[in-house]
Amino acid sequence: MINKPHVKSLVQHANPVPDATVHGLSARARAELADLVGSVETQQRVPARRSSRRGILVAAIACAAAAAVTTVAVFALNDPKEPGGSGGDPMADEPYFGTTAELEDASVLIVRARLGTGHEETTDGLTETVATAQVLATAKGMSPPTGGDFELVYTTPGSGPETADLAAGKEYVLLLDEPHGNRFTLVNSTQGVYRVEDGRAVPGHNNDVALSAGVLRALRLTS
Repeated sequence: MINKPHVKSLVQHANPVPDATVHGLSARARAELADLVGSVETQQRVPARRSSRRGILVAAIACAAAAAVTTVAVFALNDPKEPGGSGGDPMADEPYFGTTAELEDASVLIVRARLGTGHEETTDGLTETVATAQVLATAKGMSPPTGGDFELVYTTPGSGPETADLAAGKEYVLLLDEPHGNRFTLVNSTQGVYRVEDGRAVPGHNNDVALSAGVLRALRLTS
């Protein structure tokens, strides 16, 4: 004989719609498993996000440092007061000498010469004039003897941002760089030439550096 109260209790506690199972797991088990897995994934993702932020910060610092170095380099190259920096036109790549000592020290040969008629030569798109210069006096370096000559190569006037103010038949003080064979070039298109007028060495309009007393005396000139 079945006990009626016992049957009633069984009916009240029975699940009329059993939990569906997936791969042998009940809905409750799957929920608990999902909570557990989600917590582990969250913990694993946290270091990744931190690593990514650290990488972005390092990259930003590196870019800022590179920009600062580039800015300093640009200012250094364009500082007209630094030896080797470009003076005057920012496009020029010739050295600028701020003092008499720097200018004369950079010259391997300093002479007083008379310039002859020249001819133009074009190499790699650069047009230059080649002219014979006759030595009248020497202040520095080993030059041809007085009366001897050498070839002077200079940028043809009007063909670039900075060109030497030279004309055939005139006398000049020439401050010259290392020779290539018997050919010399100016240490600077504007500072490597001084006109000789009435026994004086006259700098060009873009040159405010005077020659030393010793050089002028050797060339039999005054400032």
